[in-house]
Amino acid sequence: MGWKTKLIFDVTDADTILASDSVGAYVRSSDGTLIDHQTINSQEWLNTASALFDSAGNGITSTGNALDVNIASSDIQIDVDLDHTEDSVRLGDGTNYFTSTSENSDIALDVHISNSSIAVTASDLDIRDLVYTSDSVTAYQGTDPWVIGDGGNSITVDASDLDIRDLAAATDSVSSWTKDGAGTSITSTVVGADTGLDVNIINSSIVVNDAALANTAIANDVNTLDVADTRESVVASALANRKYLYIFNNTNKRAFVGGASVTQANGFPLDPANIMELRAGAAVDVQWIAATLGHEIRHMELS
Repeated sequence: MGWKTKLIFDVTDADTILASDSVGAYVRSSDGTLIDHQTINSQEWLNTASALFDSAGNGITSTGNALDVNIASSDIQIDVDLDHTEDSVRLGDGTNYFTSTSENSDIALDVHISNSSIAVTASDLDIRDLVYTSDSVTAYQGTDPWVIGDGGNSITVDASDLDIRDLAAATDSVSSWTKDGAGTSITSTVVGADTGLDVNIINSSIVVNDAALANTAIANDVNTLDVADTRESVVASALANRKYLYIFNNTNKRAFVGGASVTQANGFPLDPANIMELRAGAAVDVQWIAATLGHEIRHMELS
């Protein structure tokens, strides 16, 4: 585990530039609204609105997504065909029209029947293209609708006869019971907002202890690199029965952590101001390396 205590930006040389942090940011308006973006011709553009003004500072308006234009000191010629005769018949309510230009065209009119009904005999009934998600038909046996079930929104069916198909996850549900090998139902208990199965521990016990607790000793020190680009141990003499080792990179350049063969090319990177937490016993010789003589790290051990 590792974390960072501060952001680094150092342009001293190529190494400090490489180890510097980068930060992403969001662009928001004055009220905090996030400003989005879009791609136009393979380029990213902010979704921002701007106003147009004329030379006098007057705002340019628009109508129907088109700029309003005032034709000044100019002429516009418009040709109108006054000899055109409408050759169609329009049916409608004065606002919406149905138009047909051919008396032989096969076009259907929508008919809405208000506050009334249409009686259809069985011999004339022809229902087609019903949409099951929105259309419905009520069937009657005699004078009453068919009723299936006991009136309590449930139906008892033998298991051998059960055939359930096309259940909808949003509206339908099926309940089941869990039983043990002897056929006894497994119960559950509600604890807070959670429900858990009841479990019996038979001929056994559960022992709980905190083996991870470091409750014996603590040690810490500073370590500076003796030779540039040469690995050395993080801790000269490990704390007895050590459970935890913390390493802090106390410079603006990157260090690398690993074993006896660690190099800058293969070591685990430890960025500037980063902390590394290791669960490493005293027998583990953790080593480190960096590019610069005098590179400083801090370490702390717990047992």
